[in-house]
Amino acid sequence: MSIRRVWSLISGDLRLGFRSPIILWVLIMPFVITFLLQVVFVALFDPEPRICIYDSGESDITMALERVEGIRLSRAENTAELKEYIENNNADLGLVIEDGFDQAVRDGQKPELEYFFSGGSLASNRIVISLLVLDVLREMENIETPVEVVLRTGDREETIPLARKLIPAIVLLVLIITGIFVPAFMLVEEKEHGTMKALLVTPVTVSDILFSKALLGFTMTVVMCFITLALNGALSGQPLALLATIVAGTVVCNAIGLIYGTMAGNAKTLYTLIKSLNILLAGPILFYLFTGLPRWIAKIFPTYWFIDPLYSITLKGADFSEVCFKLAIALVIGILLCIAVVPLSRRMQRKLVE
Repeated sequence: MSIRRVWSLISGDLRLGFRSPIILWVLIMPFVITFLLQVVFVALFDPEPRICIYDSGESDITMALERVEGIRLSRAENTAELKEYIENNNADLGLVIEDGFDQAVRDGQKPELEYFFSGGSLASNRIVISLLVLDVLREMENIETPVEVVLRTGDREETIPLARKLIPAIVLLVLIITGIFVPAFMLVEEKEHGTMKALLVTPVTVSDILFSKALLGFTMTVVMCFITLALNGALSGQPLALLATIVAGTVVCNAIGLIYGTMAGNAKTLYTLIKSLNILLAGPILFYLFTGLPRWIAKIFPTYWFIDPLYSITLKGADFSEVCFKLAIALVIGILLCIAVVPLSRRMQRKLVE
């Protein structure tokens, strides 16, 4: 294998690659996947309680709710605008607070507090907002509750917001699509266009071709993964552990991409391989989204050994010493997969010369 020939092949791929819709998709993919999962998916399945208030007298209730984290509060200019918010399902609950309401409460009167509920709101969000308002009213009346409610998470599993739980899933998608598909697609494209046959009659060897695709795929994957982590606010204070995890995952995915590329004779076969086998590679993500599933099953999947460290680093603040054993297993898997590429590359070369 010649470094000069490898660099020449990479330069050619870079010149022609950006004309390919596949490469362009890889470049914009982190932004698209982050938007779809973090904005659309989270908004549908883990929405924050939304409240709209029409307050004609600057009530303490409004100011207290503005200080509460975890809810979205908006203000309406009048009752008609508030009702429009509710009818359009832009808020779960609408609250009308008339001028003088606070003083009436302190004087022991029972002023009317008008609620409007959206038909599309979740019952849980209605309950949360109602309890918050009642809690503020108790404080205004100086009523001491007979018990103190303390919310605690379980000892075994820390409560993590859905948006944070999705970060390893997003990075795994980038690893699979970029790390596997880029080298595999470039190899298949060379075979379909007949350029690989033409290259093999020159001093260029199969090893040069495979290494150039792997190196380009490796570089693109690492860069795309770090862009994805930055977009999701997951660049933790453990740069060594994070870099080692991304490198280990990229080695595994690039090796799988080379296997796909050497096995597939055309794009149709490649897509079949990707659709049928990549579902298995994405399997470990289910065990982090649904924590009730037995975690030991996830260890069967090769991607577990770098996804679990990524989960621990980005969501739990683990350092390199805590994840190095699993990363070593991931690297061993990657090396074994690279060894499996050797006989497949020879088989591919025989078919090309036949």
